[in-house]
Amino acid sequence: MVSGLLYQRNLLLYDRETESLWSQLVSQAVTGPLAGKSLTVLPAENTTWGAWRMFHPGTQALSSATGYNRDYGLDPYASYLFSRVPALLVMVGRNAKIYPFEELKKLRGSLTDHVGDQELKILYDRKKQTARMENQPATVIAFVAFIDDLKTFYPGAEIYQRPKR
Repeated sequence: MVSGLLYQRNLLLYDRETESLWSQLVSQAVTGPLAGKSLTVLPAENTTWGAWRMFHPGTQALSSATGYNRDYGLDPYASYLFSRVPALLVMVGRNAKIYPFEELKKLRGSLTDHVGDQELKILYDRKKQTARMENQPATVIAFVAFIDDLKTFYPGAEIYQRPKR
């Protein structure tokens, strides 16, 4: 569950069973009896609800009608003064590369690139303002997060810059 706490500006998840706190950006417990243990990262995609339903029509979603008087559309961190510039992180083994959306927006179509020894195809969707990998291999981890957070948690990651023409 969400702890309400931040670790290096990023949300920590709380494990009720062990009382461990988990960093979502490194998929690892940072405190408690499970500190240092890792979670398996599952594929995820940032998209619109309409686009998701088109490809997954049987999907069910939790209702915001919980019986509590709370605005679940309100961002509790909106008043925090930090950049919210999105980027795609791609990891192959210990190799990590950050693809800033500002760079991906400059592309026409997709980008074929290498992370470690893996050739990958990155897609940026201008309409949905998100990026993803095409045919993501199971050995590759990819997700969208704020670029400043990715730089903090993955300081050795290469940052993609579109070649100058």
